[in-house]
Formats: sequence, structure tokens, C-alpha cells
Amino acid sequence: MASVGPTYGVRLLVLTELNPDGSEKVGGKQVRVTTPQQVSFDPQIIEGSRQELRGGDGVVATVEDDDVFVGMNATFQDAILDFEAMAMIGGGTLVGTAPNYTGYIPPTIAQQKSSPAPPFKAEIYTAEYAEGAQDASDVVGYIKVTLWNAKGRIPTFAQQDRNFVVPSYTIKGRENKAQSKPAFTIDKVANLPA
Repeated sequence: MASVGPTYGVRLLVLTELNPDGSEKVGGKQVRVTTPQQVSFDPQIIEGSRQELRGGDGVVATVEDDDVFVGMNATFQDAILDFEAMAMIGGGTLVGTAPNYTGYIPPTIAQQKSSPAPPFKAEIYTAEYAEGAQDASDVVGYIKVTLWNAKGRIPTFAQQDRNFVVPSYTIKGRENKAQSKPAFTIDKVANLPA
């Protein structure tokens, strides 16, 4: 029986820049989000159409197309406002020098038209535990969800008294034709990437 043990939390997101066509980019930027709070996944389905032919006070024929899965959207919240993640997901420019960026400038409408943000690969890691595990250190591996051709938006966030700023990102994962990959895959891995 192929199954996964109990999984708990979300440990890491790795975002890797791709070429505009979705192929791997040699020397592409990589951003590690080490403070994710939660990730939710929403499959994108186009519902099949349905046609009915009626006659003589009854249904003569019905033709119904199958639903079509077209991608997986992921929404995640990060415990910190990460400028690098904002630039990778929503496009834009970082202010300052790595690794101590001091700001973020979103893209203008003209910039979005002339050079849209490149797609990226998103890898989301969740800890897997053995059945009956009783301690947080009883991790036996990780479940990795990969969105192979992702685009995103600048996050939403709120600033208010006595509350932390928690940005929320939406990422759209679609098929990656350049790499012959589906919208997403799920794999068991032994360790988090170095």
C-alpha cells in the first residue's frame, strides 16, 4: 500500500527562477522561504459543458463533456515580509545589495507589459512522521509538492496595532511544457534541500 505517514506543518518553500518558456534557467535565482506558516492548495477545474436535446415533452439526448484539470493554485502565508520572495513571486526590484536588502519596488504597468516577471518553480516541504510518533524530532522524511511552472502576485498584508504583519501570496501552478511536467507533483524525500 503506497501511503504517507502523518504530515505536520510546513517547513520550507524553495522558489527557483525559470526561463520565460518554463525551461530551467542556468544560474537562475533561488529564494528560500524558511518561515512559512501555512499553505493551502486549490485545484483549478474547468467544468465540462452539458447540452440537452428535448422533444415531445422529454429529453431525447444529453451530451456532457468531462471536467478538465488545468492547474493548482497555492496560497501561502509567511511569518515575515521577505523582499526577495516578493520580487520572485510578484516581479519588481530589490533595493540594496544581497543578502541585506533594504526595500522592494513593485513593477510599473509599463514594466509588466514590456518584461513580465519570469515563471518560477515552487517546492513546498512538509514534515512526515512515523505512525505513533510522540516527539517533534521524530521526522522520518518530508513530502514535497512541486509546482513546475508558477506565476504569482504581490502579497496582500495588513498592518494594525498589536498584530504581526503576515503577507499572503497566491501562486498559480500550470503545466510546464518546456520540461514536460504536469502542473504539480507530490514526492516523498528523505531530507530538506541543503
